[in-house]
Amino acid sequence: MDSRRALSAHPLVSVFILAVLAAQIVSGFRRTYQWWPFLSYPMYATSHFDQERIDISYSIYAVTPDGTRHYLDPDKDLGIGFWRYSRLARQLGVNHLKSNAHSLEEIRSRYPDLLRVEVEDYPMMITRDGPKAAPRLVTNTISRDAIDEAVK
Repeated sequence: MDSRRALSAHPLVSVFILAVLAAQIVSGFRRTYQWWPFLSYPMYATSHFDQERIDISYSIYAVTPDGTRHYLDPDKDLGIGFWRYSRLARQLGVNHLKSNAHSLEEIRSRYPDLLRVEVEDYPMMITRDGPKAAPRLVTNTISRDAIDEAVK
């Protein structure tokens, strides 16, 4: 009786293994972050050239009416870890506001007189002598009106 069960489960296991292998093959030709359980890393690093600017990380700042920029610390201000903060900064950098409404609400409640939120990059530049720090840039500015609209 047990040998019959083992034999009947064998085709199902084979089908599952073939499905996983097929997903890995397909994910090799797609953006890897979309296929996380099957391929969560790039197969090959992208090439970089002399004087190319590479964004290493991002910072988020709350700007108040007096012009003061308040750094938003992931742990102290937002209560999130490093990786969630990094993802939040990248998403705010490309105006994905609705999906981050909870974090924007947290920022707005911490700074009631908030004028805008700025996302700033921390870049490095590739040179023949090795990596060098590049000037920081504000990659996106999110107005108070846009924040209020996203939080509704």
